[in-house]
Amino acid sequence: MQNRLIYLFILLFLPVAGLNADPADDGVFSAAGVQFEIDADTYRTENTFFSEVKQELNEIIEDSSVQPDIVIFPEYTGVFFQLIEYNDVISGYENFQKALIDVVMSTPGVSNLADVFTSSDSEISYLERWSRIADKYNIYAVAGSCFVTAEDGTLRNRSFVFDPDGELIYQQDKVFLTDFETDIVGLEPGSIEEARMFNVEGRKIALTICRDTYSPEWEDKFSDAFLWIDIKANGEVFDAEQRESFMRALPLRVMNSGVRYGITVCAVGNYMDLFWEGESSAFYNTGNRLALADISDSCDSDDRIFFNIRTQ
Repeated sequence: MQNRLIYLFILLFLPVAGLNADPADDGVFSAAGVQFEIDADTYRTENTFFSEVKQELNEIIEDSSVQPDIVIFPEYTGVFFQLIEYNDVISGYENFQKALIDVVMSTPGVSNLADVFTSSDSEISYLERWSRIADKYNIYAVAGSCFVTAEDGTLRNRSFVFDPDGELIYQQDKVFLTDFETDIVGLEPGSIEEARMFNVEGRKIALTICRDTYSPEWEDKFSDAFLWIDIKANGEVFDAEQRESFMRALPLRVMNSGVRYGITVCAVGNYMDLFWEGESSAFYNTGNRLALADISDSCDSDDRIFFNIRTQ
């Protein structure tokens, strides 16, 4: 197994000749991934956050050779948006858990950390603003993830997908949670059985959220996907060990399932004592190897990656 991972790692970093399509070619499916940088300044207000989102989209349109069909933001993009209303309390803290404990102690009707998110109505504003953005930019948008209240009253890490008309067409809960998510925040897992694929321009798109992508249970479920998306917030230093770990996620899932195209989009940056690092990448499965279409320039700063796929 170790030799196979090393082999995959080497092959991933071989560029695919001619993968990027001529802008004049209408037979192109285009995806863009935003390696979104999380920091306290971005989440000062709702407007500062969405100004940053719009700036990213404007730069994507400026840099891309074709209009993207889908733009992907990473896991946790919306989580700290949900804390904006508590900025007056948490702004003086350097430790995330202590800051949330103070919010619990000082906010009426909030008795635990999960309540900080379940009692907030910021999710509504978050989704409404994303709806308008998808409509304005005429794109399918993967709007990262938030901590939201599920139908059974539990707190989930949920990702959202909007279509170019601004309609919410799909949502999916993270299944395999981290210790931080379960023990500190109080999240409950979603279900693989409830997950499905969504359609973009008639093509099936699969989505997994960070740790979920390490599980082979998804391979049969998503084997006929056109594109498999992995959104991540990797809270560890992105060293050689982490790079190898990434190979056991989407690259291995794509190779085992036979899916043709994969894209991993990472959150980076820091918020109080939390931090995230990781390389975003788009790659192509030739049938016996993986080849790189694009990769972020760094593992710890804002960036964008592009994936233009010939469909004719």
